[in-house]
Amino acid sequence: MNIAKRFQTIREQKKISVYRLSILSDISETHIHKIEKGISQPSIYILERLLSCMGVTLVEFFNNDTEVFYLNDIEKELVYHFRTLTEKQSYIVLELIKQMNISK
Repeated sequence: MNIAKRFQTIREQKKISVYRLSILSDISETHIHKIEKGISQPSIYILERLLSCMGVTLVEFFNNDTEVFYLNDIEKELVYHFRTLTEKQSYIVLELIKQMNISK
């Protein structure tokens, strides 16, 4: 995997400038440019900081599957709350969602 290219592609898809990413992550623009040019390899810690500012996890970043889906803020909130439910509640919510999709 070409980390530099993948990182830059994700940043561009998210429409986040290097400047904005620098501000959000507190990592210098110079360092981000070096990562994208392949001059510098980021540590896992730095990479995770940069990716989290773009709403991407390390797992999503390193997944080679072309069918990767990035959760938006609403989906993240749904997942967060879904994980707090009991198993029975989870099944009920899942069935409700299925029924809502059927009635479209």
